[in-house]
Amino acid sequence: MQVMAFASQKGGAGKTTLAGHIAVQAERMGKGPVALLDADPQGSLADWWNERTADTPAFVKTTIENQTADIDRLRDLGFKLLIIDTPPAITSTIATAIGLPDLVVSQRG
Repeated sequence: MQVMAFASQKGGAGKTTLAGHIAVQAERMGKGPVALLDADPQGSLADWWNERTADTPAFVKTTIENQTADIDRLRDLGFKLLIIDTPPAITSTIATAIGLPDLVVSQRG
């Protein structure tokens, strides 16, 4: 499973929008199953996902403590791509989230 994270120290950089759109497009292109993980306490990606009527991409709820185990579980379930949206600050959540992916898409200040 490939893991991609979107990270930026500032809010409003487009992380959530990109995460959702890339996940949907990856599913449409047959690159799935795809899962989304919202590591941002603001929960904008979760809100977006809850408004959708489509079943895919899947949404994953986790905690910092369980994040690595939950990602391993997704891999075991056959997911091909996991996209992580991170909070707009330097926190332990970001440190954990960007330590796991194959690709981190970031914007500096």
